[in-house]
Amino acid sequence: MRHLAILLGGISIFAAAQYAQTEPAAPAGDQRGRYEGVVGSATSVWVVDTHTGRVRKCTQEFADQTPSCSALSN
Repeated sequence: MRHLAILLGGISIFAAAQYAQTEPAAPAGDQRGRYEGVVGSATSVWVVDTHTGRVRKCTQEFADQTPSCSALSN
């Protein structure tokens, strides 16, 4: 009886391992977003488009004002 329990346990573990190994892998790739911010100073940030490599500089002088950004680089 003990051998039967061990055999059934081993088959169950083997079946579970086969299922776990056949799952599709998550798609590999860039996990960053399209835009990434890099601190320039206390009031400015460089915004990098990670798809094209173009950048723009955004500055905000006062907290109650919206930031002003330059055009994207070439």
